[in-house]
Amino acid sequence: MRNIKTQNFESVMRILFLIVVILVLSAPARAADEDIGKSSSVIMMERIEIIVYGEPNKGGLIERMNSVEKELFGRSLPGSISERHTATLNFLETGTADQPSMLFKLGVAEWIVGNLQPRKSAIARLETLETDLDGVMRYGEPLAMRVERILSSLVAEPVTFQEAILPGATVLKARFLQELSPAKSKKDDFVGLALTDDLFVDKILVAPKGSLIDTRVREVKQPRAFGVPGEVRLQFNTLMPLGSQRPLVTFSAAAKKATDEAKKFGDKGEGSIIGAGAASIGGAILLGPVGLLGGALIRGNSVKIPEGSVMFLEVSGDARISGYPVPEGLRIDPDATIRESIVPTTTTTTTTTVTTTTKGVPASDTSITLPPEQKVE
Repeated sequence: MRNIKTQNFESVMRILFLIVVILVLSAPARAADEDIGKSSSVIMMERIEIIVYGEPNKGGLIERMNSVEKELFGRSLPGSISERHTATLNFLETGTADQPSMLFKLGVAEWIVGNLQPRKSAIARLETLETDLDGVMRYGEPLAMRVERILSSLVAEPVTFQEAILPGATVLKARFLQELSPAKSKKDDFVGLALTDDLFVDKILVAPKGSLIDTRVREVKQPRAFGVPGEVRLQFNTLMPLGSQRPLVTFSAAAKKATDEAKKFGDKGEGSIIGAGAASIGGAILLGPVGLLGGALIRGNSVKIPEGSVMFLEVSGDARISGYPVPEGLRIDPDATIRESIVPTTTTTTTTTVTTTTKGVPASDTSITLPPEQKVE
């Protein structure tokens, strides 16, 4: 006789499979709405495999699709190859009206255990969670069931999502994950830049500590004759939060103000603080946009930005974003220091509180009054 826990997991898998089948049946309409149909099957297949495995596989599309579906769900899905591609991507990245995506759930689980790893494949992230929590990796079980099993061991209620408005000019404090220099950079390189704190809108977690800011090397110029220095131009693109939305980021007045205040009052032990028009790190100058929207310029020959250097950016405009409404039981450490993020002055009577905290979530009865003047403390 099977125990109740086994029956519950089988029920969850039946529900998940039903959701994916519904996604398949609605795939043509969703593809048209989201303009996915412009992508080729090969590109979509590679995108799925990179999310799941970390790299694309080889072979025919049908064979590869069957393989990834069995990895995720334990069986193949019905429908055309295009419908199956769309449904699987939606399951991984977007979710449904009632269910967050698998990547969203993985991010929540990692946030709870304090080890976000957004640059790794879904399989690698899940294996790390299983090792940390159980000491055993459950090979042979569908990934969808393994994610649900992890979440059931961490939270009593199913993980849900809620939409919120992330205000424009909200400051994002980020840290460089590796050394950056003109000598080592190449065009189109991904630059590791990650949030230093959890980002909440009210009590909704929208981006855990460690969430990446999509930053790329736009252009590299090598040193030239007569002492002309080399240059690296960076392009700051979007915040990569729990949900599938990608709020645009930039360096403007709010970020500059945060940079100036951090340099004046900040913790000198947290790493070099850099910013547009004011920073000098070993001779590397970061200037303003320099013709780039949300960009920066690093100039010099042998200079570098050290790993761990801090930079402030900001959300370029109000953005609707999905986040995790954190249950009361996870709002730990109510006495943790809460650092106020920059929130734009508004003429409406609606108040949105945006906070960052290094531990847990502010207690439910904690109120934060933001002065009219934007500030970072």
